[in-house]
Amino acid sequence: MDDVRIRLARDRADFEACVRLQREVWRLADVEITSAIQLIATTWAGGLVHLAETAEGAAVGFAYAFPALRGGVPHLHSDMLAVRPEHQKRGVGLKLKWAQRADALPAGVTVITWTYDPLQALNANLNLRRLGATGTEFALNFYGVTTSELHHGLPTDRLVVRWDLNAPRVQGLAQGAELPRTVPAPLLPRINDVKWQAGWPVSSDPRLDLDAPELLLEIPPEWNVLCQAAPRVAAGWQEKVRRAFQAYLGRGYLAADFAPTEEGGRRRPMYVLKKG
Repeated sequence: MDDVRIRLARDRADFEACVRLQREVWRLADVEITSAIQLIATTWAGGLVHLAETAEGAAVGFAYAFPALRGGVPHLHSDMLAVRPEHQKRGVGLKLKWAQRADALPAGVTVITWTYDPLQALNANLNLRRLGATGTEFALNFYGVTTSELHHGLPTDRLVVRWDLNAPRVQGLAQGAELPRTVPAPLLPRINDVKWQAGWPVSSDPRLDLDAPELLLEIPPEWNVLCQAAPRVAAGWQEKVRRAFQAYLGRGYLAADFAPTEEGGRRRPMYVLKKG
């Protein structure tokens, strides 16, 4: 895990650092960047902005959550988490989320929600497996088509997750409990089958009539690479995963876990969907 420290943003320079990180990580047009003024006002009103920085004080990531009342339940909605590319895959995002929980609980907050692209396997692994959050809802084209290169010009479909901060599983993970099991693929029914064609994974049409207590939904292992190299294949994946989530979450299933499995020497990342 990166040797970085996490702290709450405290002055204008910290919030300006968060603005710069939005530009660097997501490469957004300025019109779509959340300003320092907005971040300052939101934290004054009860939101949280956490900064990740090196021992020398260089900002390498941040997390931003604002107060929310969706569904009549007071909670925080974690709208942004960004880490500079050279510090990604080193545990910085995980540190930021646990710091977010640590500062939310004393304020009486027990639920944090956020959204993420369900086709990003690393994010799914972080959110569902390492943090113990649950995917509860599918949001079609949540932000619309944005200026970010990382969205590849595609609709911004999102999975909505709920993080119950006092849930036994979350408490255990916060205290260093072992990660959830990795599900051997043959043990559960699969919503889709995947074959490799011309070097790229291609999904079959999803089966929408399954009714087992647990189901597997496979996604591609390298979404960004696929989008850049084979955009038509990527668009097909998005449409099929969208149909699967809309169907099963609409019938009461939850995205309860994530299984970063391997088969035949290939990475085979899979969602574990559970009834209720």
